[in-house]
Amino acid sequence: MEKENPSDVNWHRACTSCLLCHSEYAWRLTMPSARTVTAVVVGAVLLSACVYSGVRFADSINHDFAGGAPAPSPNSTWLPASYGTLSPSQYHYGKAVAQSAGKDVIAYVPQHHPHGVLTVPFTITNHGDRPYRYDITVMVTGAIDPGVPQSAHISSDGMLPPSTTMATEINFESRDEVPVPDISVRIANIDKRGPST
Repeated sequence: MEKENPSDVNWHRACTSCLLCHSEYAWRLTMPSARTVTAVVVGAVLLSACVYSGVRFADSINHDFAGGAPAPSPNSTWLPASYGTLSPSQYHYGKAVAQSAGKDVIAYVPQHHPHGVLTVPFTITNHGDRPYRYDITVMVTGAIDPGVPQSAHISSDGMLPPSTTMATEINFESRDEVPVPDISVRIANIDKRGPST
């Protein structure tokens, strides 16, 4: 039998006497296409990403419920944290710099963060025997320039159950070179509302 074109696939199918031709043809039949290989690799990467993000999410949930106070985050305008039965001192924010008359709202020493951000941590405690919503106006003076006030609002983000404390924070614009002791924090107003009856 004379070979006309060794690259002709039909010729390879017809050739059963040549071991070389037979093994080449079998290799072409069993070798997956580039699309199949690409699809398998992309699928494996996506599956790995889903599993990893699920593990990270579960780890963060476990960390949140492991007890202890939530850590303050410098990247939000205000971030309500989980409320619970911790006392305000158990949040480890340091020295109180301002507080309401009934110690429902306590502001702690401000902290400078990169890009001109000054974070003031707060705790809100409901000392009452029924749930209350807290809306608070805060004044910070001297973070940008001496005597220049800034105001912002924080809230309990819904009803705060009786005998519970929550942590929150508020960010202000600041200059990093302004010493923290030169910055004044004042709780200007607290609007405390119970459930409507």
